[in-house]
Amino acid sequence: MATINHTNLTTYNVPALTELFCSVFDFQPLEKRGDKLSVLRNAEGFLLTLMYDKHMTPEQGYPGMFHIGFLQPTQHAVDLLHDSLSARNYMAPKPAQLQRGGPPTYGFYYNALGGVMVEVSTMNIAEPA
Repeated sequence: MATINHTNLTTYNVPALTELFCSVFDFQPLEKRGDKLSVLRNAEGFLLTLMYDKHMTPEQGYPGMFHIGFLQPTQHAVDLLHDSLSARNYMAPKPAQLQRGGPPTYGFYYNALGGVMVEVSTMNIAEPA
């Protein structure tokens, strides 16, 4: 069985994305090479490499809906991550029910500085009372 254990994201702002993933999503830095490279690891051992790409700009980033997702167990967990982003002055949209062609989810998408879209969501939707 093959398990995905790392991904490499290119960006025009390695330090900004490093700060986001470390401060909000609990990644720890393993290696940094100036403003050009960061290798991060989370508690589950997943490696996230952030590399500078001179061809990426705020106007020219990833195509379409390319994003990195942080699936959460509950709506409350989504709200807590949103609060954590807001406390650090990241202006993410308020979480809401998302309908994307399958079962509804609850969460939000955030266009992070550096050209990477981040999704925080849960498929565990509370039933209305």
